[in-house]
This record gives sequence, C-alpha cells and structure tokens, in this order.
Amino acid sequence: MEFLLPSHYSIKSAAAVCGIGTDLCFNISNDKAGRMIPEELEQKIIECKKEGLVPLFVCATAGTTVYGAMDPIDKIADICERHKIWLHVDPVDFRYRILMLSSCRPLGVVAYCYRRNIATTGIERANSVTWNPHKLMGALLQCSACLFKQDVS
Repeated sequence: MEFLLPSHYSIKSAAAVCGIGTDLCFNISNDKAGRMIPEELEQKIIECKKEGLVPLFVCATAGTTVYGAMDPIDKIADICERHKIWLHVDPVDFRYRILMLSSCRPLGVVAYCYRRNIATTGIERANSVTWNPHKLMGALLQCSACLFKQDVS
C-alpha cells in the first residue's frame, strides 16, 4: 500500500483526480512560520512503516502561497533519501523556479541563472519540481510542467 505526505494543499486534490484516493494522504505539521517540521515528517514516516504502509511521495514547498514560507528542503531531502521516498518541490516564486532549472539542468529548458539563495538550499536535491510558464514567462494561457531531475553521472 502506498501513501503520500503532502505539505501543499493541492496534493489531496491531485491524488483524488489520479484515482489514488485521499485516505492515505497525510499533512505534516508546520511551525508558526508555515514551514514543514522535518522531525514530524520523519516521525509520521516511521509510524506509517510500522503500520505496514510504504511511503511514496513527499511534497515540499519553496515559498508557500499564504505565508511565503520556505520548507527546510535540505533536511526534508535527507529524510527522503534515508527512507527512499520521492521528493517533489513546488516553488511558488519566480526566483526559485529559475534556480531549480539552472541547478538541476532538467531537459535544458531555461538558461537563466540566479545566485544560490540560502532559502532555496536543497531544491536541487528534489526528484521533481513543478514549473509554471504562465507565471515565469508571462504565457497568456495557464500552463504547468513537472520537471524531473536528470541523472548526469
């Protein structure tokens, strides 16, 4: 059995649309600033494994819509690597999308590059990242893409 650990509100909707269902989607506690608490994430993973569930997916955010909060992506990536769980990052802000594209080199889509910002540390460790050209490039129609990290070794 699989389950999802979302920190972004749209994950449960996506799970329902995909037919996965929402019964095994779990929200992880946030601190007062709206950031996911990594220790709570790991505790939930351990609890679920004890119940016989197989962790599948964690969604971290790089700039939440409401608070602009940056999840501690590096710490979350450590947990995901330790438990062999897919890490997806949803960067809200334009700058973080540019950073992701330049540091992960997925598909060679964009050649822009911003200097690394301490708030985005770890985004390059994500297995996938959402990208919205209607926000970044001023596309007239809403469009989105999910970019996957290439193995460059």
